[in-house]
Amino acid sequence: MTVKVKNLKGTDDRKPLGYNSWLDFWETKTGEKANECKSLSCNVRHDLVGAHVIKADSNDGKWYIIPLCQTCNKRDDEFWVSGTLVPVN
Repeated sequence: MTVKVKNLKGTDDRKPLGYNSWLDFWETKTGEKANECKSLSCNVRHDLVGAHVIKADSNDGKWYIIPLCQTCNKRDDEFWVSGTLVPVN
């Protein structure tokens, strides 16, 4: 699934209860291995994190996790991702 997202800022202090990391949370919930950044404009396969994002064109109020590289996790703009968004709230 391709979705336009925006990174959430200030979520570094949040930790997933019962999981080693947000990346572990995403892998467990999806049954997939996080082996690449899910940003469509990126092909990095290292330094991945479970990034907190929101859907750019939605008012659903939900936060999601998706694997991004460190660079894409710091983006301030809206960008397209391809992959499963796992809701956090």
